[in-house]
Amino acid sequence: MTTAGRAATAPAGRPVLADRTHRTHRTRRCSTPSPRGRSPERGQETLQAILVVALVLLPVLVSILSFGALVHVSIGAQAAAAAGARAAGTAGGFGPAEVLRVEQELTANGIDPRTCRISASQSQVGLDQPISVTVSCPEHVGVPFLFQRDVDLSSTFVARGEINR
Repeated sequence: MTTAGRAATAPAGRPVLADRTHRTHRTRRCSTPSPRGRSPERGQETLQAILVVALVLLPVLVSILSFGALVHVSIGAQAAAAAGARAAGTAGGFGPAEVLRVEQELTANGIDPRTCRISASQSQVGLDQPISVTVSCPEHVGVPFLFQRDVDLSSTFVARGEINR
């Protein structure tokens, strides 16, 4: 029931606005508006975001990548030591051919064999005697703003001799 000067009522007895286009929205205003109509705090928030990314998130990302590289080299050194020990057990000793096998395994894993040290417990091995091969690779670890350090990643693998001498 609407008439020219009164608002209609809803079934629950509440008034219904006849024209909803006249509502006004309140806007937040800062104390001193900038010439472009933006708040001055917006630039400060952008600067804070840039500083957080530069000083917190980038060192975290670099440390994750550095740790991943260390794990990669460690796994590669383990595989190379295992391959060298198996080759030495099969051949009955650790000689130039077994050193070459370790170097090939390091190269296949993306590690420069010239930077790693390769050693064996003995040069000759008999049947069921243990022979251990150690591969040691030095790596540099650096996390911005925290530390830089040289780490020696070494892996030792033991195999049994398979040749009866």
